Amino acid sequence: MMSWNTSIDCCNWNGVSCDYSTGDVISLDVSCGMLKGTIHPNTSLFNLPRLQRLDLSFNNFSGSQIPREIGRFSNSLTHLRLVDCLFSGQVPPDITLLHKLVSLDLFSYGYDLKLRPRVFINMLRNFTNLEELSLEFVNISSVLPTSLNISSSLKLLSLYNTGMKGKLPHYIFNLHSLELLELGGNSFTGDLPPEISFNLTHLAFLVLTMNKLNGTLPSWLFTSPSLQYIFLYDNMFSGNVPFESFALPSLKVLFLSDNELAGQIDVQIFRQLTNLTLLDLSSNNFSGELELDTLLSSLTNLEQLDLSYSGFFVTTKNANHYVNPGFTRLGLASCKLKMFPNSFRAMRQLQWLDLSSNEIHGQIPHWAAEIGGNELSYLNLSYNLITGLPKIQWYGLEELYLQSNLIEGPFPPSICNMGSLRYLDMSNNRFGGLIPQCFGNITSSLSMIDMGNNSFQGTIPSLYDGCEGLEGLILNRNQLEGEVPSSLSKCRSLKVVDFGNNHLNGAFPGWLGDLPNLQVLVLKSNNFHGLIQPSSTVESPFPSLRVIDLSHNGFVGQLPAKYIQNFNSMKNVVKNSTEPEYVDMGGRYYTFVVAVKGVDRDIPRLFVGLTIIDLSNNHFVKGIPEIIGNLSSLKVLKLSHNSLDGRIPDSLGKLSEIESLDLSWNQLTGNIPGRLADLTFLEFLNLSKNHLEGSIPQGNQLRTFEENSYYGNPKLCGFPLARKCNEYLHEPQLEPDEDEEEESGFPWKMAMLGYGCGTTIGLVTGYLMLSSTRPNWLSAIADAGEHMILKRRDKRRTVHMRK
Repeated sequence: MMSWNTSIDCCNWNGVSCDYSTGDVISLDVSCGMLKGTIHPNTSLFNLPRLQRLDLSFNNFSGSQIPREIGRFSNSLTHLRLVDCLFSGQVPPDITLLHKLVSLDLFSYGYDLKLRPRVFINMLRNFTNLEELSLEFVNISSVLPTSLNISSSLKLLSLYNTGMKGKLPHYIFNLHSLELLELGGNSFTGDLPPEISFNLTHLAFLVLTMNKLNGTLPSWLFTSPSLQYIFLYDNMFSGNVPFESFALPSLKVLFLSDNELAGQIDVQIFRQLTNLTLLDLSSNNFSGELELDTLLSSLTNLEQLDLSYSGFFVTTKNANHYVNPGFTRLGLASCKLKMFPNSFRAMRQLQWLDLSSNEIHGQIPHWAAEIGGNELSYLNLSYNLITGLPKIQWYGLEELYLQSNLIEGPFPPSICNMGSLRYLDMSNNRFGGLIPQCFGNITSSLSMIDMGNNSFQGTIPSLYDGCEGLEGLILNRNQLEGEVPSSLSKCRSLKVVDFGNNHLNGAFPGWLGDLPNLQVLVLKSNNFHGLIQPSSTVESPFPSLRVIDLSHNGFVGQLPAKYIQNFNSMKNVVKNSTEPEYVDMGGRYYTFVVAVKGVDRDIPRLFVGLTIIDLSNNHFVKGIPEIIGNLSSLKVLKLSHNSLDGRIPDSLGKLSEIESLDLSWNQLTGNIPGRLADLTFLEFLNLSKNHLEGSIPQGNQLRTFEENSYYGNPKLCGFPLARKCNEYLHEPQLEPDEDEEEESGFPWKMAMLGYGCGTTIGLVTGYLMLSSTRPNWLSAIADAGEHMILKRRDKRRTVHMRK
């Protein structure tokens, strides 16, 4: 529009077409015109009475609605295109007045454009000349009527991701002119019609992906002469696929992944699919064997093949038979493949290769480095039995997954030259030696790096400038030494730092608290020591932290209350939703092992609501801070094996979401707070090995725990312990007879261990300590205590009667 000049006829302007017999403007195309703002009702646009075509696509009308004055074109407009105009709100009902429309496109990706169901139905009824209707991403959220008269001239119908639901109406398949049907990304249910009333002589594109469709695939799907693209992935289709019925030489794309389809395939049937370029049968329940070389030789135009998790057993003759040089994508994950196929050698244009979860063993051949060249962007060799790699030359790689193999040797230095690498996972291998200093180079492009469970030694290299995009750094279960490099403070996007199970030392790296997005900090099982003191340079440390594990170190002093009071992400309960949110690192999920409810659990995806504090197995002293009670969304709290004293704070009763609470092996005193009985989600409780006393609160959740949750607290009584509070808590204390003390064979001081629980309990305690070398000596107290009390009481009564 910058070129529009009012001094010349507007019919000569770019994007303007006129009827030269009348001089009327009949077509206006200002797409990509950098327009913005609002289209006002009095604009001269609506003074074009014979306008037939209007295209306002790819402009910025953000915050405004489609003007209702659009209905003023009812007697002329045949083509209306408003693609990605950033319109929001309701599509005006006046749009149904455009009864001459032949083509309507309101594609509105990512924007809040809505269409009332009533208006939508009226559009389908009134637009009797309609040939093309695209409403992709327009929010309709409606059920299609069981019967509806739609324009028989309709060639294109696209309702992708419109919120449509209900049973898929079969009458749509009777639109005899239909060439493209796109209903994906909705919640349609039901099946495909087993029979149709006419031959699908025009339908070329069938897209029903990401719905809830079920049933078996009808035979017409494989015999329709015009079908070129079939997209049915991510549904619930089941039953055998009649591959033997394939008679579609026109077919170019067959995408059936993520269903429950079954059956076997004779490779020979693919010989008639001469134009097939994409075949995706992944994530199904097929069976039988597919010989890879024969398959690739049959489909000479194939560019993309994915059989991952399909159920097929893929074999290879491994002959030097090179085919398909134009291959771009190949997925054979979980196909029981036992070797690296030679047929890959010709694939110099390969961009995506997944061979994970197979039985490939030994050294990857040296020529594999030639696959794809700089075109290869994704390589997944994880979960195999690979022992060695070729010299890596894939400098265009963006994702490299080598985890869970048997790969030995040093860190491959050529990885340092991969300037585009975003994800690197080398975990669970046998890599060793030093991590090279060039490691700092690749962090400028990486979003996630996982080198855990290897044998890397030495120190963690400093990270160079430019690591702002790094979201996850995982180096756990190695043999790394030294301190955490302060250069990590440059990586402002870090969400996950896991250095657990190494030999790292030094003081707590408090400067990590300045990372605004850090959600997970794991430093467990290292040699850190000293006080945990907030950094003087960080005002509000760890505002996003959800998981902190500092267990099994040498930290001393009091629990870090100043840090705990700032754990804001543990204060707000995460509401349950239909689509749970997980901690991710640039789109990749964080996996870790944590003790939850007393059992080590492998968490494949860390749910953002699983908030954890583990400070166990250190040397913390003094009391438990009351401030912990403010962490209302905390799920796991583990403070065991420290030297904490004082009472259990009543404020722990405010931890309404807590599921696992472990305060065992400390020096806590006093009563168990009654408020703990109100923690309705508590599934694991361990208060053992403390100095707690009094009766165990009864009712609600505390009644579900067994005796081992409380053992080692000799002054506790009541259910579930065998000790009844009214039988010994008020029992008068007796002085022992000197003769009894001499006969017993151990001093009175040993008996004083049981003071406050009855003298007899002390005697039993001392006896078991001297007669047993096993750590479970104390567990016998509960069983023997009550019996000994009663026996001693009876003996005393007999003595008094004799007197």
